[in-house]
Amino acid sequence: MNRVGKLALVAGILAIALAVPIAAAHLIFLYQAQVTVKPWTPVVWLNGTSSEVKAVNLKLSNTSPQISLTIPVTNSSGTYVSQALEVEAIVGSPYLYVANCSYTPGPTLTQVKLIVYPTTGSPTSPSGTITITPSSTSCTASGYVQLTAGTTYYIDFLVQPSLPIKNGVSSGTLTIYFGLTNQSSPTMVPAS
Repeated sequence: MNRVGKLALVAGILAIALAVPIAAAHLIFLYQAQVTVKPWTPVVWLNGTSSEVKAVNLKLSNTSPQISLTIPVTNSSGTYVSQALEVEAIVGSPYLYVANCSYTPGPTLTQVKLIVYPTTGSPTSPSGTITITPSSTSCTASGYVQLTAGTTYYIDFLVQPSLPIKNGVSSGTLTIYFGLTNQSSPTMVPAS
């Protein structure tokens, strides 16, 4: 190799040696991470364990806290459905309340009480009660119950009809939309 060729080779190597740190200074390293976040519901809804659950045609969806209940009402002062529904508190201490409800015409009801108590307890000493007053045009609810994480609760229903019930009246269906909040006084949403 001649002298010019050697100088050209050395100059080329120097140019490459100088260009590498300059090019390396502009490298951007990309770190990509995938994070999977699972939504965590504060409660899980379950069908109750009593044989009466079949009699009331309870329909329950865990995708939303909605239940639909058809209760056979007789000419008695009240129909009591024990352990119709279970709710398991998973996290926190949420307040359970009825956000909305509706009643399709059937026997006139004076009120429906939801008695909430731990599965290890008794309905005679409930954690709380929620009272629903249904009519053919509206449905109102009052009361709420604070749940404790790690505890499973039964919800019993006491349906009190307006007596006497006329012969031939069809069954009514009460649809309840439950709500959960961490506030000590949940806001009630009127039925539409």
